[in-house]
Amino acid sequence: MACEEYLALPTRGIGLRTLPWPGAAALAGLVPGRVTALVSLPKAGRSTLALNMALHAAEQGRPALLTSGEITTDVLKEKVIAARCGVHPRREQPPGGWPAFRESALPEMETLPLALHGATVGSTARASLVSGATAIMKRHRRPIGLWAIDTVQHFSEFTDTGLDTAATMRRLRALAGEYDMAVLVTAQVVTDHPAEPVTTAHLPEGVREHAERVMVLDRPGAYWTNSAAAAATLGSLQGTGRRRPVPLALQFENCRFLSA
Repeated sequence: MACEEYLALPTRGIGLRTLPWPGAAALAGLVPGRVTALVSLPKAGRSTLALNMALHAAEQGRPALLTSGEITTDVLKEKVIAARCGVHPRREQPPGGWPAFRESALPEMETLPLALHGATVGSTARASLVSGATAIMKRHRRPIGLWAIDTVQHFSEFTDTGLDTAATMRRLRALAGEYDMAVLVTAQVVTDHPAEPVTTAHLPEGVREHAERVMVLDRPGAYWTNSAAAAATLGSLQGTGRRRPVPLALQFENCRFLSA
């Protein structure tokens, strides 16, 4: 089966209806054919949260692709292991020792319908999608249900006026519709002051226009203190109506967010 034929397999319109944090699924709205944006100030943990969402989708049987322009494929694998198993392979010895870990936990990781791709500089969004789809096709022969992309800035070209994030968002929205998959894209935002709340006015060009929903991850104090213990909330900027923010706690060493 050719890769493009694989990508075009029907997904039967099944979205990701659950997330591991109560109330978060309603905020995210990860629906096939639509784009959801996750934005935050630097150091808030949006890459980790996107990884957690992709891992959860795979654990629920929805093939997922995690594409990062920030870190390599090998580092992505280490972070996924830490998030799933609660132990970082480079920083601590797993309970029961390494032999037992390699015999049990690592094979379980291989069975997950999750593809990881560290995008190189200059690679396109479509090329990254094809690379991830090929990996899932070889192991599971099922279409991608969720594509998580970190970040929109990585796949945006420089122009005379700065990064063309609007063009990237248009392409991602087209790919979401073309292959009937949910797309989650992260974006870094900057405010005039770290304590200033993020609003739609701070969004990169194209995010507000092409994302059905925009979530904001807030960890007050994390930006200027780099504190792993800073409390977190996941809220909405648009597309969800009035919903209460979801309180989260970042387990920094294990690359995962937990319900606060």
